[in-house]
Amino acid sequence: MTDSACQRYLEDPEPNAAHLETCATCRAEAAGLAEKAGAEPAPIDLDALPLAPWEGSSHRPWGLVLGGAVVVIAIALALCDATGMSPLHVAESSLASMEGIRSLLTRATASLRAASLGMQIAFGVLFLVVNALLIVLLRRAPRGIDA
Repeated sequence: MTDSACQRYLEDPEPNAAHLETCATCRAEAAGLAEKAGAEPAPIDLDALPLAPWEGSSHRPWGLVLGGAVVVIAIALALCDATGMSPLHVAESSLASMEGIRSLLTRATASLRAASLGMQIAFGVLFLVVNALLIVLLRRAPRGIDA
């Protein structure tokens, strides 16, 4: 009918609902909107979505990883050469330092074997509880498009 009445209806349709009885243009527009509102949303084509890195994306930076490994090895060899030590000597000394850690683990297991039966059972139950908690946390549903 009038542009000002149509404008008032478009700004606030509920109080101006009587305008639809007098204006065919607004009535047709309201019917079209009501028809669209009842329609189902368009389905999402999951194949069209880009893959995240953890979902099997095809890009793999293996060249960067291998290049980084070569740089680290080159730096390690340069440091061995600068100190006058052979890489074999460094590996042997590293294995010798591992003996300290190995003896510490041996002492820890020996002390657990020497503990009372109640302490051994408590340790076993605690081990199972912690691992069960980790399994529960790992099996939670991810938060994403399918969550």
